[in-house]
Amino acid sequence: MVGAGPVGLAAALGASRRGMDVSVLEQGPQVGAAILRWGATRFFSPLSMNLPPGASAGLPGDAILTGAQFVGEILAPLAAALGERVRYSHRVAAIGRAGQTRGDYARHPLRGERGFRVLAETPDGEQIFEADAVIDASGVYGQPAALGWGGLPALGERAAGNRIVRHLDGLEPLKGKTVLLAGHGHSAANALARLADEARVIWATRSLNRRPCVEVASDPLPERAGIVARANQWAMSPPAWLTVERRAMVTAIHDSPGEMRISLTGDRVVQADAIVSLTGYRPDHSILRELAIHIDPATEGAAGLARALANVTDCLSLPAVAPADLDSGEQDFYLAGAKSYGRARTFLLQSGYAQLEIMLTRLQSR
Repeated sequence: MVGAGPVGLAAALGASRRGMDVSVLEQGPQVGAAILRWGATRFFSPLSMNLPPGASAGLPGDAILTGAQFVGEILAPLAAALGERVRYSHRVAAIGRAGQTRGDYARHPLRGERGFRVLAETPDGEQIFEADAVIDASGVYGQPAALGWGGLPALGERAAGNRIVRHLDGLEPLKGKTVLLAGHGHSAANALARLADEARVIWATRSLNRRPCVEVASDPLPERAGIVARANQWAMSPPAWLTVERRAMVTAIHDSPGEMRISLTGDRVVQADAIVSLTGYRPDHSILRELAIHIDPATEGAAGLARALANVTDCLSLPAVAPADLDSGEQDFYLAGAKSYGRARTFLLQSGYAQLEIMLTRLQSR
């Protein structure tokens, strides 16, 4: 398993209970690194929808946890139960078939007769792990999408460095400052709630709508509905601390020791002390260059899954996927969890757990 987030740990627990020899390679020093980067942000969904199969919790099923609470109460005990099967500070650098390049016997059954070799950077130097099967649940949160117009980095974006905040755990130091917030998804709505009355916010949204955050009719998740409704109400009637720039995308960042000058589409220029860029995330496939896997050109996720979920816009309305939808093109290799969805924003943890049941059942039958 690559990644010790909720899906990677659930995969390890499910595989070990099926009698498989399991190793989880986690690049960081602890589990749930991506979820910890939410800061004080809470789940939209109750614990009952997020609890890994087989894991236990001394909390009610309707509890709405922060990311840190979920890691501390759920993931850390699960990792402790898995013991030395979870290997920390093991960053996977490459995955391939034994003795085969990407083009050797691609799409041929003979390719599947070779096992996998996983190159990892460990505290003791580089190491090769051999495996009959690999589940890549390394997620997407470590690869934020670019801020600029059309998905490209804006002029000066790369040079701006840490003056651009790309995760929700970086909001606390921005209190009392002028902040440009880019994005109009759920992360942006949460950031707006966290910065309300604590900073002067310029909200740059690609949407022209008066209510830019997408609302789900009769939303069954009150936490999500409340955050989105509040952000949209602020957009419609901005309070003194908020300025809304609609159909606004960043084209250039002119950095300076003081305030940054930021150019937006429509020949607009604003000034801010910092930028909060919450424009989505994308998977890192660089470790998979020697695997002949099917990647969807739009989502950058698993191609079969993208076809099965085409035109689905809400995570609670996902259809059941067939086993064939999870095929990667490489026998016994799977993209799982958020990484399998790529840029698609409809991933839900319970969907990732459902994937694992299919994957592990197939691996057990071989």
